[in-house]
Amino acid sequence: MPIIGNKKEKDVIASMFLTAAIVMIFTQMTGVVATIIDGIVTSRFLGSDQYSAVALLGPLVNIVLLFASFVSIGGQIVCSNKVGTGDRDEANAVFTFSLLFGILVAAAFVIFSAISPGTLLQICGVSHKGRPELYEHMLEYLHGYMIGIPAVIMVQILSPFMVMDNGKQLVSLSATVLCLTDIAGDFINALVIKGGVFGMGVATSIAMWLQLLVLLMHFVKKEGYFRLSLKSLKAAHIRDIGQNGLISFVKKLATILRDILTNRINLVVAVSTAAVAAKGMQADLNSLMFCISIGIGRTLLTMSSMYYGAEDLDGLKRAYKYAMLLCIRLLAVVGVILFIAAPLVSRIYTSDPEVTALSVFSIRCMAISLVPDALNEAFQDYLQGIQNRKLVNTLCFAERFFLPVATAWILGMAFGSRGIMASMAVGKIILFLLAFVIVCVRCKGLPRKLEDIMFLPEGFGGKEEDNIYARISTMEDVVRESEHAHEFCIAHGVDGRGANMVALFVEEMGGNIIRHGKARRGGSVCADYRISANGGRIGISLRDYCEEFDPMKFNEIHRDDNRMSNIGIRMVMALAKDIRYINTFNSNCLFMYLENN
Repeated sequence: MPIIGNKKEKDVIASMFLTAAIVMIFTQMTGVVATIIDGIVTSRFLGSDQYSAVALLGPLVNIVLLFASFVSIGGQIVCSNKVGTGDRDEANAVFTFSLLFGILVAAAFVIFSAISPGTLLQICGVSHKGRPELYEHMLEYLHGYMIGIPAVIMVQILSPFMVMDNGKQLVSLSATVLCLTDIAGDFINALVIKGGVFGMGVATSIAMWLQLLVLLMHFVKKEGYFRLSLKSLKAAHIRDIGQNGLISFVKKLATILRDILTNRINLVVAVSTAAVAAKGMQADLNSLMFCISIGIGRTLLTMSSMYYGAEDLDGLKRAYKYAMLLCIRLLAVVGVILFIAAPLVSRIYTSDPEVTALSVFSIRCMAISLVPDALNEAFQDYLQGIQNRKLVNTLCFAERFFLPVATAWILGMAFGSRGIMASMAVGKIILFLLAFVIVCVRCKGLPRKLEDIMFLPEGFGGKEEDNIYARISTMEDVVRESEHAHEFCIAHGVDGRGANMVALFVEEMGGNIIRHGKARRGGSVCADYRISANGGRIGISLRDYCEEFDPMKFNEIHRDDNRMSNIGIRMVMALAKDIRYINTFNSNCLFMYLENN
């Protein structure tokens, strides 16, 4: 989507976003790197036929992730809404349901893979009669891979919750464990055990289970935010998870159908196994590069859902803008490097001149598509976060199914395998242009401001006069916003005593953050402040990016017998309808709601 403005915002939201996105990108990449290593080792030591067979199992992996993504993303969005307002009990109920559903899905997949593996291979577009040389290798790999299916599903579900729960380091560690153990297992299998394609699948499964074990260490800690709890689980939660997860289900389903049909198209038009192998290399590298888009998109999904749930327009705009600029800057650089280095990358896989020539072309086509692909993915994840289901379903079906299949068929019939490889870039660019046209139609012209491309419901976040947004980084800022809070409350019908108490609350709580908050490495102590009015309710939120620091607990620990000490905090706590604190994305978030009677 088009971007307005280009100044990088070095603030709380930028810090929250970047650190979370780096972990998400790294986590996604290590898993894909392990898969690519599978392909390289298989191609180098076992042969092109074996590699082609493993590459053609891509739809099967997407089928496994289909239901995991459904519950993972649905739960992530609903949880983020609850986290956005500090509702821990309901967030834990959603987390619990997501985990239990994942266990049931994993069991069902393992049973089906054991009972009817031939059906899965036919879904991937390969039958024993049509391609016996590929079928047998695919079956062997499936027998080894199915052992790890439960771990794959549980990792997909747990990782986003852990990122929200400040478990980013453990998520990164688990991804590293997956990558290193899978690489080691591949080489041991190829050079020592000589277990063939089956051994490759087993090595991947073992690595996946080790990754899951590392993740589970997070839930041993007592201070974690998420815990198994059926306490607040409601039918509405299950419905909300289903509605929000349905978008990811459609995405994955469209991806599976796309891979199945493009597999079939490629097998029809390919003149040799070399063309199938080159397309497999393109798919491998596209999966690796797409990790950047996924990492940025998933982070935007979670943060946009969190700010959308809190009706925080300022936070939502800043997160959206930062994500889109990050997509352009990062993927443009990566795309140029990959385009230039395509011959070197190709030679890592193979020394076969026919495969090399085709793969260089396929890699360069993929490099051209990186920026529009990243913007498309981030935009769709943002739409999913703000629950614009109709538009995101339309775009994702066009991106994941209609455009790639149509362009692959048309270009494949015209130019053979090279046309199918080029269709990746052509389809992504067409989708980007389609999204731009939709924006222009909605705006009745070219977009002029950021809100024009955000597709928010009318009146989102309330009127301008019903909100104050500010950044607090000094005591002078605290005093200023305390005065603004008093004026705001009086203007919205709060009596003089209540307005004074809210002003004192802002001054003392903001002061606690500035005086006692400890900045993270490379940062400074600052907080995003918001006060809003919605009907008869006044809401105050403070978000900082300091070391974990609960201002409420600090006040309790340092309480003395002087009744005038921290009087603003004490009196507002008595008046407040609700006060909540959470620490998520390594950011301290405090919410206070006051009923104006």
